[in-house]
Amino acid sequence: MQLIQSDTNGFNIPTVTIEDSPRFPWRGALIDTARHFIPVDVIKRQLDGLASAKLNTFHWHLTDDQGWRLESVAYPNLQEKGSDGLFYTREQIKDVVAYANSLAIRVIPEVDLPGHASAIAAAYPKPMTEVQDYQIERKWGVRKPLLDPTKPEVSINSLTP
Repeated sequence: MQLIQSDTNGFNIPTVTIEDSPRFPWRGALIDTARHFIPVDVIKRQLDGLASAKLNTFHWHLTDDQGWRLESVAYPNLQEKGSDGLFYTREQIKDVVAYANSLAIRVIPEVDLPGHASAIAAAYPKPMTEVQDYQIERKWGVRKPLLDPTKPEVSINSLTP
């Protein structure tokens, strides 16, 4: 489209040879929905912008101290207590990934563990290094909740509410 020219005779496209390739194989943007929830339609609009700028990677930050944005069937407290109800359903995530794929954009999800776990701790405090009542964090900073890898509860197969 950038080559189309117009004059009083109409439109034309010059005969050219283009030899072009990206300087970097990974060209993309990080969108932090863990700290700032963004609706799916806005994410898709951002993906359209990435595609128009010929970017090919969407780094999707989904978990942090300020929110757990992934729906979990096995551990529903993650989205119920760890996101203030602002999370993406499994269907929405599949939809966004399919939409990105249709634009030749790969999706790189980011799930921060064992630290950045305030949202997890608000939902499931038992597997933390220090068991206490936790709240989702609202501000930036270094937080104490850490998953304790020495506890059997930390195993993905045995995490219990």
